[in-house]
Amino acid sequence: MRHRCALVWLLAWSSAQAQNAPASGLQVRSISAYTVYDSSFLPNGAGFQSGSGNLPADAGVGGSIAVEWTKFTERSSVSVNYTPTYTGYVRNSNLNSLDHAFTLTVSRKIAPRWTLGFSAAGSLRSLYQSLFSPTTLSTVASVPATFDDLAAAMLSGKFTNNPQLGAILASSPLAESPISSFFYGQRMFTTSAHVSLSYSYSPRLSITFSGGGGRSQQVSQDQTLGTTPVIPNTTTGDANIGISYSLSPFTQLGGAATTSRVSSPLYDSYITTTQATLSHTFARRWLTQIHGGLGFTNGVGQISNVASTKPGPTIGGSLGYKTASHTILSTYERTVSNTYGVGASTSSSATASWHWRRRGNSWWLDSSFSWEQLQANGLGLANTSGWHTTVGLNRAISTQIVLLTEYAHLNYSGGLQTAAYQFSQDAVRVAVGWTPHPTAAR
Repeated sequence: MRHRCALVWLLAWSSAQAQNAPASGLQVRSISAYTVYDSSFLPNGAGFQSGSGNLPADAGVGGSIAVEWTKFTERSSVSVNYTPTYTGYVRNSNLNSLDHAFTLTVSRKIAPRWTLGFSAAGSLRSLYQSLFSPTTLSTVASVPATFDDLAAAMLSGKFTNNPQLGAILASSPLAESPISSFFYGQRMFTTSAHVSLSYSYSPRLSITFSGGGGRSQQVSQDQTLGTTPVIPNTTTGDANIGISYSLSPFTQLGGAATTSRVSSPLYDSYITTTQATLSHTFARRWLTQIHGGLGFTNGVGQISNVASTKPGPTIGGSLGYKTASHTILSTYERTVSNTYGVGASTSSSATASWHWRRRGNSWWLDSSFSWEQLQANGLGLANTSGWHTTVGLNRAISTQIVLLTEYAHLNYSGGLQTAAYQFSQDAVRVAVGWTPHPTAAR
């Protein structure tokens, strides 16, 4: 187990920035400088290297700067974000890392009924840096929005009244799994791109065509660490067609068919899923969505065909609750196969986020939880699961200065049928931050 305590002095703080209304143009969203202390390190930052001893405790310093360029008009919206982060350690210099995060989201109404969207994202980061990285759901929960705007964005994919939500939800997805470090090691690179074309037949009926791809891979930080990832790299691609029909302002029906391919040195397969969706909002506080269908997996090559190719159920849903003070969002998914390329027979995941802040109150609370489980198959994979949680209690000292305290825990276990591994990590971070946007700290 690794315990981490960090005292961070920030010139600006990204989570506080998420509460600021979007402004067009180029701007610096955050600049940070911090010191960290780690009581111990696992040599490869993961639990799949049996018999390795921990590296000694160490202190470090680092900093980051987040730059954003946005442009929002009646017909289009563009959002570009780039954040480099550097962390250097006093004793274990081989753990020094320069991390990068980049997102691009573009939406354009090319005709009265046609909307074109494109997004791309990339991330190069270590396990330690990603421990406090906010999930998509927690970022959405912290964005100022009315209930109607939140419901339209999450259930119907409509962001007309809140382009900031659109920039977040329409961004190309990157791996946010609590067990990704188990497969790729302590330092990984992920990238993805996605394009969509939507046609609005009427105010009630819309059809969307989309497709994209992504890649996740291990990045060797230092050969002396002896990092041995379960999967060196994984490449994915998908194509989707979806339809949505609004029965009423509160109820929507939908359907989708998706074909994807997941390829890694261990496994290569095509995955096809079809599902129906029912969404409903009620009491102007609750939003719900359930979906279900069937999924089929077809292995490519002799090794991949060892895994089961029988059709299986795919189910999931989301539940949200929003008032003037609380925003609670949660999702659950169970599907066939997985996105890692290890040939798991099924994959289950759940995420949840809670943001609380009373209007005019200088205190606010953020918390998030994510869990994932992969079931064993005939390719040597054992049951593997992991969960990650964060809790933050924050206070606005003034209109530009904030105090943030966070606790995080990461745990996963599983691996191969020939060897089982387990990893657990706790961390605490205290931050004092300054933001150039006064409204962000109110």
